[in-house]
Formats: sequence, C-alpha cells, structure tokens
Amino acid sequence: MDAPLLYKPHPSLFPLALLGGLTGTVLLTVLLRLAAELGVTVVDLPLLLGQVLSSTASTSFDGGHAVFVVAGVFILPLPMGLLWPLTPGNRFTFRGALVKGALWGLVLAVFTGMLLPLLGLLGKAGFSDPGPFALALGLSGPVQLLLGTELYSITFALVASMGRGLQPLDAVGWGWWSHGSGESP
Repeated sequence: MDAPLLYKPHPSLFPLALLGGLTGTVLLTVLLRLAAELGVTVVDLPLLLGQVLSSTASTSFDGGHAVFVVAGVFILPLPMGLLWPLTPGNRFTFRGALVKGALWGLVLAVFTGMLLPLLGLLGKAGFSDPGPFALALGLSGPVQLLLGTELYSITFALVASMGRGLQPLDAVGWGWWSHGSGESP
C-alpha cells in the first residue's frame, strides 16, 4: 500500500519578510536602548529620525521610534523581499540566508550612512550631527552603523528564509531533529 502524498505548503515570502522586518527592528531597537542606558555613545537612528519631526525630546523620541518601526517592518522588507531571488546566495539554506542578509546589510549601511548628514541638517532639536557614515563619532560610528544594519538584515534573512526549508533548529546546527530518523547524523 502506498503512503499518501503529503502536501507541505510553504508560506509566501511577503508575510515572512514582514515578520523578519519586525524581528530585526525589535532586536535592533532593544540593543540601541540597552546601549544608551549603559552610557555607550551610539548612532541613535530613531532619535535622529524623531528630531526631524519635533524639537521636544519626548515627542522626537516617540515619533522617531514610530517612524523607525514603520520603516523597519513595512518599508525595508519590500525591496528586500522583491529582490530576494536576485540576491546572491542559495534561497533554501542557512548559509544562503546568511550571505543574502550580509549583502543586504552592506547595502543598508551604505544607504543609511549617506542619509545621516541629511537627518542632521533637517533636525530641529539641536542634536549633534553624526556626519556621513557617523564619522563624527570616530571609528566606532561606522562600525556601529555596519553592525546594526548587519544585525537587522541577517535577522530579516533568517526569518524570511524559514518558509523555504530553513527551520529554526537548522540555524543552530540541529537539522537532524525533524528529518524523520530521530538520530543525529
């Protein structure tokens, strides 16, 4: 007797891209707030976005975070999801997701680095201008910018690729757990 065929539908990339954007945005926001509370000088993107909206500290904090979340969840995942198949790297593996995320992180770091002087010019609250690529903070500025965009993009890529064969435990090297045998390779 033949075993029945099982249909395992994969979710489309679009909802997973939104989920990946949400995950990356929450992770990056938490780390930015944690670093600020610990007294580390950071490239505070939500605050820079907020200073364009208002000159009061509390309004710029709230508005900046709202714009940061909307951009991270709804705006950035769209081009990343649309260009996902064209980005180098395998669409169905953990390594491929890391490659895609790392490449998108570099693109996002360059794009953000070029927009930072514009945010400094448009700001109303009198915060310090980080300059292009956050060079006003010294070497730590560009490094923070690159690490933040890489964190967001790699998180996005790992979550977005989970619908196409990458499972959460595959990401930590435990791919054998659900592949039927019950034994490690």
